[in-house]
Amino acid sequence: MIAPFPCKVNEGGPILLLLIDYAFLWGYNMRSASGGGCKAPYAPTAGHKPMSLTVRLFNSLPWVRTRLAACKLACRLSLRPVVPVKYKRETVANIVDKPQNYYVHPSACVDEGAEIGAGTKIWHFCHVSAGCRIGENCTIGQNVFVAPGVRIGRNCKIQNNVSVYEGVELGDYVFCGPSMVFTNVQRPRCKYPQRGSEFYAPTPIGEGASIGANATVVCGHRVGKNAFVAAGSVVTKDVPDHAIVMGNPARVRGWACECGAKLGEDLVCPKCGRRYVRGADGLKEETGPCRK
Repeated sequence: MIAPFPCKVNEGGPILLLLIDYAFLWGYNMRSASGGGCKAPYAPTAGHKPMSLTVRLFNSLPWVRTRLAACKLACRLSLRPVVPVKYKRETVANIVDKPQNYYVHPSACVDEGAEIGAGTKIWHFCHVSAGCRIGENCTIGQNVFVAPGVRIGRNCKIQNNVSVYEGVELGDYVFCGPSMVFTNVQRPRCKYPQRGSEFYAPTPIGEGASIGANATVVCGHRVGKNAFVAAGSVVTKDVPDHAIVMGNPARVRGWACECGAKLGEDLVCPKCGRRYVRGADGLKEETGPCRK
């Protein structure tokens, strides 16, 4: 039987559809054999073989209703309709012929023109827009949106439910916790839309910075190198290098080493032995690592 719409089939779908079609044909033949006849619109015309109810249904309905019914039927029968070519996204299914050294989950959408580094993994239901650039060995968690023009460095990890909007730039080794929030318009108004790069405030995130779950970084502010933003904090001003900030609004509550350990008052890391001194943008390392 020819399916009334193009589809990719999974197990069980085509068998069930075929059984339904033959069930209708069997019912028609039984009625004809018993003298019951067949009423319009399913009665065969002279010189034509009887058509099944499903075939006549899809031939008689308008195009829009046909497609809607087909999609509903596909869901019930484990059939997956093929997306028209003009709406296709660059997923694993349709980039098999292209050279690829990164992983994209089949449910994710990667627009043509996005640059993705080797070893990067893009997981379920993500949308990576054209014109963005993602470095090597990054992990893009479930339901992440990456807007056009975004720059993401190497070895970054973006956890689930994060939207990286245009104007945001992540350095290397940046960690974004689950459901943390970036913004890119300082005073949004629906009545007076502000669309375009000229309206988006830049939000640079320094190398090695970590942003906790559910934290918010208000656009136009810098998060310094190796800084820590505690979970649930709201960043409303620049965060110095190596600073630990928390609260709403976020305030400096301490200092962190590059390795992640909290520094004491002497600014010496108790874990790796690095020493720091105060600088114009926060702390800077005084000497190389000296393990105790």
